[in-house]
Amino acid sequence: MWRLPGGEIRALVIIAVFSLIGCSAQRDASCKCPKPVAYDEATLKKISQALRALPSDSVLHQAMEDYESERDDLRFCQ
Repeated sequence: MWRLPGGEIRALVIIAVFSLIGCSAQRDASCKCPKPVAYDEATLKKISQALRALPSDSVLHQAMEDYESERDDLRFCQ
């Protein structure tokens, strides 16, 4: 196991703390979470049909999974 000198450990702790509280300490618009776009049922159906029509090895399947995960994360953003 490697060790950091005391000053470096303190610096890492300070960076971690500021990273965690960054947005909560600011009140400007830059820290507001974006709202996911709301799709109606008809649009969701079209999206689903378009995805099923893609070849199974299409890179867009992974991109859409990533997008879905990001949208889920936004729901928990404060």
